[in-house]
Formats: sequence, C-alpha cells, structure tokens
Amino acid sequence: MKSFFPSIFHRDDPRSAMDNIFNDFSREWLSSWPNSRLDKHHVIPAIDVKEYGEYFEIKAELPDMNEKDIEVDIQGTYLSIRGEKKYEQESDEKGYHLRERSFGTFHRQIPLGFNVDVELVTAKYAKGVLSIHVPKPVEMQHDVKKIKVKFEE
Repeated sequence: MKSFFPSIFHRDDPRSAMDNIFNDFSREWLSSWPNSRLDKHHVIPAIDVKEYGEYFEIKAELPDMNEKDIEVDIQGTYLSIRGEKKYEQESDEKGYHLRERSFGTFHRQIPLGFNVDVELVTAKYAKGVLSIHVPKPVEMQHDVKKIKVKFEE
C-alpha cells in the first residue's frame, strides 16, 4: 500500500488533503476485497450525464430495484436520486442452507446549474437503469456559435 502522508504537504487546503487521504484509503481497502459483499453489492450507483441540444439525459445504474424504492426530486437547481437497495440471496443445497441479506440507502445529487420546469422532467426505469430526461431552459437551447480567433504576428 502506498503512503498517503506526503500528499498532505503539497496541498493548500488541509481539509481537502485529509478528505483525499480517506477517500484513497477507502477505495484501496474496498478494492482489496474483490469477492466481498461490500464490493459486489455496494449502494453507490454509477451515474452518467449527457448533454444534448435541448435536454440533459441522466442515467443511474440501479439493478434489481422496485418502484417504491426509488425517489427522484428537484430542489432549486439540484436533481436528487434517493433510494434503498435491498439484496437477499437464499440457497438450499444438499448439505447446507445459505441466506444472505444486505441493505443500504443511497443519495446522489446532481447540480443542474439552472431552474427546471418540473412538469417537463420525465423519468423511467427499465432493465436496471433509471433514465431521467431534463429539458434545458429555452435560453440554453440555442445552437453553438463559432467565434473566429484572430492570430496576430
């Protein structure tokens, strides 16, 4: 395992340095347990955000979720995805009985940078992926205009 302490001395913000140390440690510790339930069933959903001309598309990987376990809301300029992941496995084989359970909540918050007309936002869940369609305000939907760069000698 690498030493994290030298990174403290190269940062301007000590709090940020300590946060990075704990994040790095957690990441390395979890990755050292490739077959553990912590690694396979953690409840930090991966999120992709793509920008298109008239809207943003936000996708969150949430396998094996139920409708009642997912909540999407908008407060101000932030979109939040909350939920509770429940995992249960039961196996009854010759000679043994196995039952595993894990539970956890998650909350991901995505800054949009603009106020949203909530009535126009749509969300759907299919094949383990939550897809949210957030229309941009009209003033953000204009085509990109190129600016000519003049080179002086």
